[in-house]
Amino acid sequence: MIKAVIIEDEFNALNTLDKLIKYTQKDIEVIAKIDNITEATAFLKSQTPDLVFMDIELIGGNAFQILEALDSIAFKIIFTTAYDEFAIKAIKFDTIDYLLKPIDSEELSECIDRFRVAFKKEQVYKSAIDKVSEINEKENQKTLLIKTADAQYFLQIKDIIRCQSDGSYTIFHTVDKKIMSARNLKYYENILSEHTFVRVHQSHLVNVKYIKTISANNTVSLTNDEKIPVATRKKSYLKQLLDTL
Repeated sequence: MIKAVIIEDEFNALNTLDKLIKYTQKDIEVIAKIDNITEATAFLKSQTPDLVFMDIELIGGNAFQILEALDSIAFKIIFTTAYDEFAIKAIKFDTIDYLLKPIDSEELSECIDRFRVAFKKEQVYKSAIDKVSEINEKENQKTLLIKTADAQYFLQIKDIIRCQSDGSYTIFHTVDKKIMSARNLKYYENILSEHTFVRVHQSHLVNVKYIKTISANNTVSLTNDEKIPVATRKKSYLKQLLDTL
């Protein structure tokens, strides 16, 4: 469904347009009807409809004040007004069309048909972009949700250097911060072992991509110059793993 908003301060005009859309445009859902610029501005800052039917003169000002208050305009606009003098200014806001009152059902249908053509092209483009973004996210932007006592963090797995056990808690050391989770290290080992993480010690889970060297004294040096103890039985496996990376 195409999500539409009607911004109109004349009750009869609003009611007529709402009914015309309802009975002649089955793929359009009117999700809001607003009659003043204050509420319209707040709504459009928090919601993203596909299409906005917007009268020019409104309670508290005019439509252009609403548009100028928005950081961006992600929806298409069909201006509805009895004053065609506003047409030139409307073009600056990338309006899809312009309807003069009283609105004729046939003109409305033609106007919306033109919108559908533009909308369909935009949806195909967005679908392609979303697909690429999805692939990139899966390959490069894998994240892990960490819940702490007072917040939630989405960490990019590639940015996690190591995890350290602290009793029943786990301390995450990333490239730019430390975070303590209320879950134990075993919980995260089960998740991160599918990536490039190895439990090198009872208290340490390390992202092997950040290992510089393995020392004879059972420690590993990390790229951030930290030294982490390694269990003797893990050294051989860790060396083999590093050789494959």
